[in-house]
Amino acid sequence: IYRNIGDMKNTGFEMVINTQNIKKDNFTWDTNFNVAKNNNEITALPDDNRDQIIGNVIRRVGERLDSFYLVEYAGVDPNNGDALFYKNTLNPDGTLDKTKTNDYSEAQRIIAGSSTPDWIAGLTNTVEYKNFDFSFTFYGEFGGNLYNSGGKFMSTSASNGYDNQTVDQMNRWQNPGDITNVPQARLGKGNGVEESTRYLEKNDFVRLRNLSLGYTFNKNLTSSIGVNKLRLYVSAINVLTFTKYSGYDPEARSDTNRGGGGSTFYSAPPAKTVTFGINVNF
Repeated sequence: IYRNIGDMKNTGFEMVINTQNIKKDNFTWDTNFNVAKNNNEITALPDDNRDQIIGNVIRRVGERLDSFYLVEYAGVDPNNGDALFYKNTLNPDGTLDKTKTNDYSEAQRIIAGSSTPDWIAGLTNTVEYKNFDFSFTFYGEFGGNLYNSGGKFMSTSASNGYDNQTVDQMNRWQNPGDITNVPQARLGKGNGVEESTRYLEKNDFVRLRNLSLGYTFNKNLTSSIGVNKLRLYVSAINVLTFTKYSGYDPEARSDTNRGGGGSTFYSAPPAKTVTFGINVNF
């Protein structure tokens, strides 16, 4: 049964700036810029505010909704190629023990980020020159994370023998003294494939969302054939994406039940489409 079982609050701001940069008889240029910031916080949970852990995320009072809750990856032991993890157990003074271990069971989970971005922004420019019109829109998100649930299959030095591997596996540990963040390849044996921050990434991106170019014929020409307005155009969607995220789509939110919100599993990127068209008004 779906119920409202807790409370949360959202605070932030949104700002929109519209400018008319140039306005002449045969040339205009308008700009629209918007930016928004949202701070999300859980303020109450049932059962005396008890933590709710769902896969790789946690709901905890004082934290963002569905914050990632993972063992912290600590790189590779240069002596033997073992994957390492920070223990993060609680010291007597209240600090976390940052000792490294190759025993995953010795490591405690910590809150390691959230799938919701801190900032979102958009920028649209529209230019008209004589009979031509041109516009483009950039959209971006910053401060969020994505968990790559497919990483344990395709970024594991082929230890499972199933999937093609990501290019970073070329930098795996091979000899004593190697300094790398990719554990030794061990066929049929897991080495760093456990759920951890190894597969958690920043998903900051800027995407050229829309691009459009059109031409409107002179009325003197179109009126002779009984047409009030005739415009030819070409437009494109999801043209370019600028990001350091290694997965297919940094804008993905959650397409899998593997680990809760913000976990993706071989997410297909949005289609890049180009459309040609004609607008006719009688």
